Amino acid sequence: MGRAKAKRALVLAREIVEDIESNARGPGDRLLHEDAMLARYDVARATLREALRFLELQGVIHLTKGRGGGPVVARPQTADFASSMALILQFMDADLQALLELREAIAPTVAARAAQMATAADLAALEGCLAQLERERESPQFEETNRRFHDLLGWASGNPTFGLLISALHLLTRSMSVGLGYSAQERDTQLRCLGRVLHAVRMRDVAGARRQMDRLIAGSTQYLAERSPELLAQKVRWGNANRET
Repeated sequence: MGRAKAKRALVLAREIVEDIESNARGPGDRLLHEDAMLARYDVARATLREALRFLELQGVIHLTKGRGGGPVVARPQTADFASSMALILQFMDADLQALLELREAIAPTVAARAAQMATAADLAALEGCLAQLERERESPQFEETNRRFHDLLGWASGNPTFGLLISALHLLTRSMSVGLGYSAQERDTQLRCLGRVLHAVRMRDVAGARRQMDRLIAGSTQYLAERSPELLAQKVRWGNANRET
């Protein structure tokens, strides 16, 4: 497809997204069949199919096959964002150190916002996650549940961009640190620190939540740097975000 046609396909993809939004279409809703879409948007078949493939790659729709098939509205997931982020970061030659520095910069602010905005449901989810983490002190699932606590805290901030970015960072760093694990001592440290963060959030102690999270993240980064310094230079790759969990 030439540049002009590719540009038209992108413009059409944006039009389709606008129509999905203006018509309050939700996940599972079917869009028009191909012939109806061709008439609706007055474009060539190749342009329409290119636009639909682009939207499918972005997680906006999925294309069903067979009789009665066609485009069905989906909901873009964190993994879609993480995949795009990883692709760009690969060309920027970014490494794990850069991701950890980003986490250090935003995690304390996320905790502080959660102390302001967390709902009763958010607090219940965080408390449940911490209790599960206590039970998994010696389990291989400890690291994954630890990440989930931070994800929940991000979404508890009341700012969806924080939740999205924290969760995306975890999708990227998960596959870059497979097999690293925490020592028994570090797990105990993590549990104590997370408990202090949660207490501050529960008490609506904004400054305390920021301070406790800052200590937790700084200590975690130091632990990683001392235990496996070569890991920090590992480059971000597009496939990092595509790993099955």
